This record gives sequence, C-alpha cells and structure tokens, in this order.
Amino acid sequence: MGGLIPIFATLSPDLTIKNSVCMNNINIYPYLIAEIIDLLQAQQNLCQSQQQTIMNRHPLNPNLRLTDASSYSGLPIQNTHGPMIDNFLGSSYRCFERTIEQYSRVSMLRFDLHLPEHCGNCTLLDNTVLDRFFSSLKAKIAHAQRQSRESGHRVHETEVRYLWAREISATGRVHYHIALLLNHDAYAHFGQYDLASSNMYSRIHQAWASALHMYEMDVLGLIHIPENAIYFIKRNDKSSLEDAFHRASYLCKADSKDFQKKFHCFGSSRI
Repeated sequence: MGGLIPIFATLSPDLTIKNSVCMNNINIYPYLIAEIIDLLQAQQNLCQSQQQTIMNRHPLNPNLRLTDASSYSGLPIQNTHGPMIDNFLGSSYRCFERTIEQYSRVSMLRFDLHLPEHCGNCTLLDNTVLDRFFSSLKAKIAHAQRQSRESGHRVHETEVRYLWAREISATGRVHYHIALLLNHDAYAHFGQYDLASSNMYSRIHQAWASALHMYEMDVLGLIHIPENAIYFIKRNDKSSLEDAFHRASYLCKADSKDFQKKFHCFGSSRI
C-alpha cells in the first residue's frame, strides 16, 4: 500500500476533500478507484516510453539513436542491413538540404577508399588520413577551376560537400564509404577512368595518393567505384532526391562500425 501514497497525493482536490469528509461513504470509492486506475495507466505508459527511449540508444554510445524505420523525413532509407543511426541520417539530410538550396541541380558521386596493407596503422588512432584526402581534393578542384577560368572557359562554381562512413571489413580492414555532393553544372560524373585525364576520377586518385603519402599509380585498386555510383538530383524532383538519399543512407547503418574507439565513424561537411 505504501506505493500508492504518491498516487493519492496526485488525486484531484475535490476527491481528496470528499475522501476526508466522507470516508465512510461507500459511494466515493468508485471515483477514487477510477482515478487511481487512470494514474497507474499513465505511469505505466510513461515507463514504457522511457524504456523504449533507452532501448533505442546504441549500447556502445548512448548519444546515438537507433532506428529501424523505412524512411527519414519522408525519404526512403536502406534498413535491410539492420538498424540505422538516426543522428547520421539527420546529418545526411541536412547536407542534402544545404546543397539543394544552393544548387538547383546536384550530382552525387559514390565511391569507397581502401587502405594498403602496409598502412594498417594509419587509422588506428584517428581519421587524419581522411581529413588529408578531403583537403587535397578540394584544393585540386579549386586549382582545376582556376585554370579553366584563366583559360577563358566558363566555370560553374561548386562547394565540395560530402558524407563519409568509416567501417571495418570482415577481415578487420578499415575502409571509407564516400558520397560527394557537387553542383551538377560543374561536375556531372567521374569522367573517363584514366589517371592521365583531367577529371574527377584522376583527382580522387591524386587526393587519396596525397593523403597516404604515396604515388598516384600506387593507389590504383584502392579506390572502388560501385555500380550506379552517379545520381542526378533536381531541386523540384522529389523522386531524384529519394533515389540519391536512399543510396547515401547506406553510410548511416550501425553495422560494421567500431563505436568503441574515441573517434568518429561517420561525418559530413559543415558548409
């Protein structure tokens, strides 16, 4: 009975007055019982809600929220690989949103970066190698656009926005999944798969070689461009956004990520 004291304390004033004045009046008990039942049900619902919130937190990082939903903010996501990280989906959505606000036509390029065997220690402590990659890629894109402008060509400016996910393979090797978001009028595809060409394909290889302190030829095979790696998003075409976001949401899955380390396993550009 002691557990009911807090509940009696929350009863409405009318009922508590009636209770004190008419304790021997049996007619009051149905009202008391009904209100107690309502309060107990409310407390049970609150406990269930709090329990659900706890269950939706990642066990290794309670700051991350897990979700098994099939969509995020009305856009489809890949939930066939297990739970997704809601925080990562939110960051991805905002990155798409900022890019589409700036450009009416957007290109998304998907590719993966792998590490050579001798570089296993490059990512044991942090993701510095990835920071070097993006810094190098941005510099190479800016240089290429500056050269085109100086040559008298029309140049469409572009911010270099991106999403990345760090994952561990079944063999314990670290690799990165990347999604670039660019102004479609500036870059619409990778270009010819030829290191001698001045295109996005060669710049990505040059940037990864620079990040690894290797020669460009030595990173061949370390960059994987999957099938259907290019997406064209139009501002007022929701289906084009749905297709691209669904593909990019793969980076937000909880599976294959090491949450026990002290550094991030997902990130996005801040511009």
